[in-house]
Amino acid sequence: MATVTGEMTVLLDVLGRGQGDSRILEAIILVGPRMDVEEFDFDGEKSTYFTFKPAGTDLLFENGVLVSVMVRTQPDSQDETYGRYPRPAALIDGLSPTATRAEVTALLGDPERVGPNFDRYEVYDRYLHFEFDSHSRVARISALLEPV
Repeated sequence: MATVTGEMTVLLDVLGRGQGDSRILEAIILVGPRMDVEEFDFDGEKSTYFTFKPAGTDLLFENGVLVSVMVRTQPDSQDETYGRYPRPAALIDGLSPTATRAEVTALLGDPERVGPNFDRYEVYDRYLHFEFDSHSRVARISALLEPV
């Protein structure tokens, strides 16, 4: 299991908390205050997105529980309305926000799961999912409650 310090630990810590839990404000303070809320209902499963487009961040609640936080460390080629996380260098101590895949592995060790353009690490009984761009540089980092 990898060890991580920096603002990402705040995002990892609030995973699994209910939508009304005041500790989620710790994450919102990092990326707010401008937020949009979207709600969807898929066959009885309620998904609520707190979207902070200027800060390049999405919080996803499933049935009222925070299950995922995605931050963008580079411009989003799929949706140019998103900015980048406001302090990308503060996300993970010792890791550049546009680190190469090899640099992520050097800091965190071998990933728990590897895909063509992602690596996933187990961190503090949670997961960090790194998505890489076409140059094998970090583009997005997601804190996940469960491996998906």
